[in-house]
Amino acid sequence: MFSSVCRRCFSVLRSAHPPIRRSVAVTLYNVDEFSPTKALILHLPSQPDSANGVRQLPEFLYDWPVASINYRWAPERSRAASQDDEHLDVSVDWPVPMHDVAFAYQWIVDALKPPGIGRGNIYVYGSHLGAGLAMSLALTEAHPHKRFAVRGVAAYNGVYNWTMFLPGQKEVRGSKSAKDGRRENGNLRIKDLHDRLVTLFQEPHNLFDPFASPSLFFHNPGLAIPESFYRSPAFDSLVSAMKGQYDVSGEGGMLGASRRSHLAFPPRASTLKIPETLLLHDAPSSRSLLHHRPDEHGNEVQAKKQSTRQSRPRATDTRHTFRAQAAEIASFMRRSVEMVELKERFRWDPEAKDELEKEPERRVRVVEVGQEGEDLGLNDAGQQAVLDWLGSLKIR
Repeated sequence: MFSSVCRRCFSVLRSAHPPIRRSVAVTLYNVDEFSPTKALILHLPSQPDSANGVRQLPEFLYDWPVASINYRWAPERSRAASQDDEHLDVSVDWPVPMHDVAFAYQWIVDALKPPGIGRGNIYVYGSHLGAGLAMSLALTEAHPHKRFAVRGVAAYNGVYNWTMFLPGQKEVRGSKSAKDGRRENGNLRIKDLHDRLVTLFQEPHNLFDPFASPSLFFHNPGLAIPESFYRSPAFDSLVSAMKGQYDVSGEGGMLGASRRSHLAFPPRASTLKIPETLLLHDAPSSRSLLHHRPDEHGNEVQAKKQSTRQSRPRATDTRHTFRAQAAEIASFMRRSVEMVELKERFRWDPEAKDELEKEPERRVRVVEVGQEGEDLGLNDAGQQAVLDWLGSLKIR
């Protein structure tokens, strides 16, 4: 199954008072086969697992050189703390997981870079909690000019915009039935993540960190930062007004309430490039009245289900599905390829326009893999989709 399995750890220094030395586990598979002509897969599991990293590795990665990062996050607070002799009182909520991934990535680049002047490719795969981390890492480390860096990312059932869970979004504003629908429809795992928001992030402002919500690299949220995970900023302002507490600054006591608009990403002065991307997701629940189905370009098309007056289900927030999360970030990434990268190229090579017309859809692909299963693993169809995608990149 594996030609080699070994575990490496490295120390990181967190910014804390007092400073705390920590280590992040990186499990390496088949590294003896790694060479400049073969890609390294960076694996970010669906959730932390301090017990057995081998069990987490998806079957379709068995024949690849893999570095699996066992990042820490809130679900594993007690186990992570109990296995660390240096300090037992440690917080592993956001942004600890992103810090772990960033430090581990730098260690991997330094330890496994091809010898001499050889070039190597890193492709990132993450699922569920690991999918958002994988996307953030890929978007900020895809430097084509570097000898050994991220070239692509595959992500399964990721949340790429955590602010969608907050009240005040247009789709759910002022509608109790929509709020209930968000929690009872969509995907079962989405509901589970919504219930764990406080555990995962502690404070609402953490949801607005682009490294937590990578969609926010491409647009501002158009939503004020609330004081609570479950109350809208408008409600907080109303309560303050009823108590006679007014904000003399005239800003309503809220940050980031500007109108939603696009941002330039990658920054024009950077060497970043939108990586080769495969977004996999489960189908949403069939109980919803409205579905947003992606068309052939991955754009969402709204379709209504027929129902009788007696059996009509209540309205639901259809944005709270893994399909919607994938469709949103795909649209932003494709827009970036078209408006930033290709627009600049067409200025000096007009004849390439016809040839590259479908480049945004080719670069960023969206695949629905079927109904949600009982576990967090990718089904056979999804695993084959990743292998086909890797094969299309001709990296082996």
